[in-house]
Amino acid sequence: MANATAAVRQVVPSNLEPATPAQDDTGRAGLSLNYLADQFGCLLNEKRDLTSQLSKAVDENAALNRLYEQTCAEFDSERIRLNSEIANLRSQLTGRLQSILAIKEKLMSEEFERKFQDLTLEVRRERQRYKNAIEEMRKQTARCICRAKNP
Repeated sequence: MANATAAVRQVVPSNLEPATPAQDDTGRAGLSLNYLADQFGCLLNEKRDLTSQLSKAVDENAALNRLYEQTCAEFDSERIRLNSEIANLRSQLTGRLQSILAIKEKLMSEEFERKFQDLTLEVRRERQRYKNAIEEMRKQTARCICRAKNP
């Protein structure tokens, strides 16, 4: 693009006209070739700068898109790993919970059996006590004077 400005300057010698708007014999301002060439060169430079900035912005945008895609991929893999870990911990917890429930059930069964045996023993003692009391009452009744008079 700079070559186009140089080509225009070669065609138009710089000593013919000044690089500012010129006035003709009517007093109206006209544009000289040098002025137009300078303006054209400035516009080409500005276009080149804008193209460079656009190229940098596009490159930066592409880099950010790649970074975004990489970050999303890392996030997805981390999410999958954490979900897997959560599922694993839940299964361990379920296994432990079942184990705890089995132990608790066993303890409750043993406690029930112990209480049942205690109550059975207490009932046997009460029976024996009542049996002894009845036997004692029978002996007393047999020795009683009032029973001997009413044969």
